Amino acid sequence: MTTPTPPPRRVRVTSPRRDARRRAERRPATLELAEQTGLGEVYLAALLRAQRRLAAAILLGIAVPLAGLPALFALVPATRAVHLGPVPLPWVVVGVLLYPVVVLAARIYVRQSERVEREFAELMGQR
Repeated sequence: MTTPTPPPRRVRVTSPRRDARRRAERRPATLELAEQTGLGEVYLAALLRAQRRLAAAILLGIAVPLAGLPALFALVPATRAVHLGPVPLPWVVVGVLLYPVVVLAARIYVRQSERVEREFAELMGQR
């Protein structure tokens, strides 16, 4: 009877590189947008949500006082009797004082909108 030969020793195979872990490739965020991936859609949705929120805030900031003026003039008749020179107060308020407020709101909107877009562009450039 022949003696059985022992099984060969196990050999561990390793990578010649020490850091053999797989590195996740970073994809540029702009590529995510261009390829319309799920992550790109999330980025774009966040931008649109921020722009919508800003537009709603500015719109409410203008619409509430604008809608409140006719209510004020209707509910307080004394405001209709006040005159600044030959012009009634409601005409002065609506015809003169309201425009600077609208222009100011437009400037605020443009500045904030540019800020949102700049932050988005910085986010896209970081990756």
